[in-house]
Amino acid sequence: MPEGLEEEVFDVEAVLDSIGADGYNPTEKTSSHFLHARQVIQELKNLASFPLVGPPELDNRQRWGLRLSLISVIAQYQYQSYLLDPYLEQMISILIAPIRKVVHDVTIGDFKGQPMNEHGVEVFYMLYFISKTRGYKTIVKFLPHEVADIEPTFEFLRKETTHRGAWETRYMLLIWLSLMCMIPFDLKSIDSQSSKTSDRIPLVDQMMDSAKSYLDRAGKDRDASSLFIARLLTRKDTCIVYLPEFVEWSKGIMSSNPNIFQAIGILGTLCWVFKLGQREVLLPIAEGLEDLLVYIESRDLFMSNSQMKKLIVKLSQRLGLCLLKPRVAAWRYQRGNRSLASNLTTENEAKLEKVSTTIAEETEDDENFDVPEAIESVIERLMNGLRDRDTIVRWSAAKGMGRISNRLPKDMADDVVGSIFELFSEDVFELPNGEPDVSSVSEHTWHGASLAVAELSRRGLLLPHRLTELIPWIILALKFDVKRGAHSVGSNVRDSACYVCWSFARAYTPDVLDSHVRKLSNTLIAVSVFDRDINIRRASSAAFQENVGRMGIFPHGIEIVTVADYFSVGNINSSFLTVAPFIAGFPEYRRYLIEHLLEFVIPHWDIAVREVAADSMAKIAVLDLDYACSDIIPALTKISGSLDPSIRHGALIALGKTCKAVRARSKQPLEQRISEETLQNIGQVVPSVPEFTLSGFGSEHIRQALCVHIACLSEAAWSVDTSVLDSWKSIVNSTLERTEDPLQKIASNTFRSLVAQYEISEKEFEHCLKKIEPETVDRFGQSGFALALGEIDYRDQRYKAWISRAVKALIITTQHDISALEGARYVAYPEARKNAVIAVTNIVKVLDVQYQEVASRELSSSILKMYFNGLQDYSIDHRGDIGSWIREASMQGLEVMIPLVARLDYAATHASDQQYQRYLSDEDHANVLGMLLQQCVEKIDRTRACAASVIVSILYARTDGSSSEEVETEPSSPEYVLRAPHREQIMKVFPMGEYVNWLQPAEVYTRVVQLLNLPEYRSDLLLGFTISAGGLAESLVRHASACLTEFVSNLPITSSDMETDSPSTPTLTLVEFGNELMSIATRYNGQDRVIIPLLEVLDMLFESGCMLLMEDEYDFAPMVRFVRSQTFKCKDTRKLAACIRTYCGLCALGGKIKNAILLELLRLLVHPFPKIRRTTADSMYMMLNGSVDEPTPESEKVGEILMNSDWNKPMAQLTPLRDELYPLLNLEKPKPVPANTASRAK
Repeated sequence: MPEGLEEEVFDVEAVLDSIGADGYNPTEKTSSHFLHARQVIQELKNLASFPLVGPPELDNRQRWGLRLSLISVIAQYQYQSYLLDPYLEQMISILIAPIRKVVHDVTIGDFKGQPMNEHGVEVFYMLYFISKTRGYKTIVKFLPHEVADIEPTFEFLRKETTHRGAWETRYMLLIWLSLMCMIPFDLKSIDSQSSKTSDRIPLVDQMMDSAKSYLDRAGKDRDASSLFIARLLTRKDTCIVYLPEFVEWSKGIMSSNPNIFQAIGILGTLCWVFKLGQREVLLPIAEGLEDLLVYIESRDLFMSNSQMKKLIVKLSQRLGLCLLKPRVAAWRYQRGNRSLASNLTTENEAKLEKVSTTIAEETEDDENFDVPEAIESVIERLMNGLRDRDTIVRWSAAKGMGRISNRLPKDMADDVVGSIFELFSEDVFELPNGEPDVSSVSEHTWHGASLAVAELSRRGLLLPHRLTELIPWIILALKFDVKRGAHSVGSNVRDSACYVCWSFARAYTPDVLDSHVRKLSNTLIAVSVFDRDINIRRASSAAFQENVGRMGIFPHGIEIVTVADYFSVGNINSSFLTVAPFIAGFPEYRRYLIEHLLEFVIPHWDIAVREVAADSMAKIAVLDLDYACSDIIPALTKISGSLDPSIRHGALIALGKTCKAVRARSKQPLEQRISEETLQNIGQVVPSVPEFTLSGFGSEHIRQALCVHIACLSEAAWSVDTSVLDSWKSIVNSTLERTEDPLQKIASNTFRSLVAQYEISEKEFEHCLKKIEPETVDRFGQSGFALALGEIDYRDQRYKAWISRAVKALIITTQHDISALEGARYVAYPEARKNAVIAVTNIVKVLDVQYQEVASRELSSSILKMYFNGLQDYSIDHRGDIGSWIREASMQGLEVMIPLVARLDYAATHASDQQYQRYLSDEDHANVLGMLLQQCVEKIDRTRACAASVIVSILYARTDGSSSEEVETEPSSPEYVLRAPHREQIMKVFPMGEYVNWLQPAEVYTRVVQLLNLPEYRSDLLLGFTISAGGLAESLVRHASACLTEFVSNLPITSSDMETDSPSTPTLTLVEFGNELMSIATRYNGQDRVIIPLLEVLDMLFESGCMLLMEDEYDFAPMVRFVRSQTFKCKDTRKLAACIRTYCGLCALGGKIKNAILLELLRLLVHPFPKIRRTTADSMYMMLNGSVDEPTPESEKVGEILMNSDWNKPMAQLTPLRDELYPLLNLEKPKPVPANTASRAK
């Protein structure tokens, strides 16, 4: 093995992944020329400058770096490879020159017999990569094809095969040889081993033997070998001798159970042979291959492979082309001038009318034309290929149909067309209304038939009289969307139907399609704007545009094409809600678009399509109010009673939104526009919904549609009687009790619309309050009705007196643990707590400037306290930190309440001469900011981002309601509403206009850590930092602990050590920092959520040496007692491990503290948990090892016991070992306390 391959191994995949790490997206960046031409050519020259024989000059990493540098640039032009063309010859010349040199050197030159080194592999790879990007057919034009290169190149290929070189090298050599095989000289004159007396050419024999060995490969070299063999066999000097031999060899191999790769290689070679060879040479062997194809089709191994089936179809069609005389059918339809420019030029209109579009009758040649019998087998095989399940097979069969039909007589070709048309009618049944039912047809058959029709049409083989029969099938294909199980089929059928319509534009004159224009234009427009798939909408739009440009007979074509372009129809919302209403503005398309929506889109199987279709229907309906009232609304009302859930869902939403839109646009009452029967039917839509559709599988969609329907009719002030209104309220109330959170939100919005239009009685209000009581059993009803209580407009005089009861009930629901009057303990569910907070926020938001008129100070204080309590909710269940839902809802509530109430306080203070008692005190402002700052540095990314957003919103809120950016240029800006200390310093950390990614810990903690100097927010911030730095997430812990350690290490120890020019700037000292940590420990004692991270942070600070800096200034005894208290009766291994590490850090203080801690550690050495014993031993060993400058016999003995003992043994065996450590550590062994004494002490 060459030395270069033995060098350092590195991760190639990681380097490849890094190529796309810059966010390059080929669909977003387009260029007008080869921007990197100079760079690529220079790097190619650098690559080609190294010798390709002998030891490589670059190591493995350098070679890969050079390769990846070129790949990363050239790959950017994969979608615009034509931009390489001006520089392609230069690029190929740079690479082929050293390749030619090395080929001659190692075969007949000075380095004969030596292998090519790794630099040569890289040169061949780059040549292959360029050919992959641009295509080998383009690259081969620039390869040399001199006679002197043939034998050395072939000999080099044989050596590469022997040395098992890279497949890219073999591929390019075979492509190069396939080009050189085309030289016009007799190969016998080139072969140095040839004999004049023999018909055989030794060089060709060797080439055939070598090339055949590649036909069983699985890579690209197999394809190149097929091309090389085909070029070789179709030469005039080789075809007589070698072609029949190869065919017989192929038959023998195919009948002897070859592997699938070899079978693909042989068939691919035969396809190339029949494409490149002369008909006179191929005819003798063509008939014999039919039996081979029949044999292959009988083998399941071959027919289960899509590539094999494609090659069978391709070879069959080329056999048919070989058997038929080469000619262009005289009977085909000829449009004449197909120039788009001519079609758009008005002065040529008269000329275009005179263009010959006649169809020739059968000529004498057709009458005397004899079609071989084998053609029937070929056509039958192609017809079966059109039904195949693989797209590549159907596409090949469709092209074959077009090519063969072009050589057939008119009558026979017409029979072929008729057979293709019959594919559309397979398994199609007629419905009672006379419409065809395509639910049972095969989408593969329709796709293949559509492709075949497009190919025939494009070639002029589909005569105009056939269009009347074809176009109804094509219109059905354009709308082919059949649900099969949980998914839909038919997108490929619709795509191929668009291709058919596109081919019509290029094949026929306007007068031929004139009678079909209305159907085609309407259907293409409907598919362009209403199809589910983006590629179908774009394909249909392209077909419409082609017809507009080439025919000019589609109504309003230019106006529509300018709006319904590639990009506008690419977005489903833009297509449905912008483009479709614009096109519906033209009367020629409006009715058909509405009918298409009613028949296909509103009942669509995809819920997202149904919802956006309902919005589109509402926008289109208002363009013709009379038609909407007389036809659209009655039709929607009728189908809304369907038992099909999809149809019912779409119809309910569309009916509600359409009625609302029509009501808003109509200037006269709808009772005068809509018939009385329809109005009654609309009112009975909701009451008539069967009960079984409201529960069970899929009921959530029906309930969602019902809620949207009810909300729309309520907002439209629809006239309903009491029974209908009761059914509406029953649906909404039962939906509020559903388990799905999105459904509850929709129901609460519907509840708001109902209450706003039809009022709510006190009894119903009491029912809502009862549903959210703590002792309620229905947890989901508690959650839903909590949301509903927040949707009532308490500014209304009818409901103003209820606000206190509603808010107090919601506040009770937000509490985590609730003690009932009888002493029973109830737990409010997290969803209910979150929704209760959201409901209170909605109430505050709706009250707006009337907040202080409706809500008393006591109620406002209760609301603020509720938000504060919500920010302290850290409840956890099997879903994780569910308390974060409540915390985020509380923060969003503060974002609404604080600026609003602060502005009202400001206005009341400045409007009144008397002393005004504010709703929010200065302490409240500071507490709000402190709690938000704590959330801003905690561990959940989403919560941090929410907190930062709220802080910015509150910080920059102004007394006049404007934002900071709006008034920053004004000479006298209004005041900020937030009355919190050090606001200016906090605003520097939370800038208004600057983008900060608060989801990234690295960006957050470096900004916020400096705020620890502010005493008003220090406690909250330090708590947040502690929880993050002592957490479990590796990236979060790394960034938080690094920022905290760096900050603490730079703190002055005491106030006397401060060095500051500005005494007004608060600065934290190390002693104060230690006191704050112990304050957290005292405040949250018993809450492991805080205590365990705190212990981890203490361990981190001792390990970094920060805490040891204040050894002489700080009393660590309380900290030792705190750690000891956490180990007492503790069964949490993580907590005990953190205590052990903190103990070891405290041991660095020395003195009595060290002795007391060592006693505790020795006690933990015989802990019941083996894991704790092992952790204690390891930590003690590391700590004692680091504290001894020079080892003593005692310290060595201690280390030996700690490290060499098996601490997994039973405690009875370990206690004597532990006791040996007391004297070695100069400690007095504690005396055991009698049990009775201990019990009395307790």
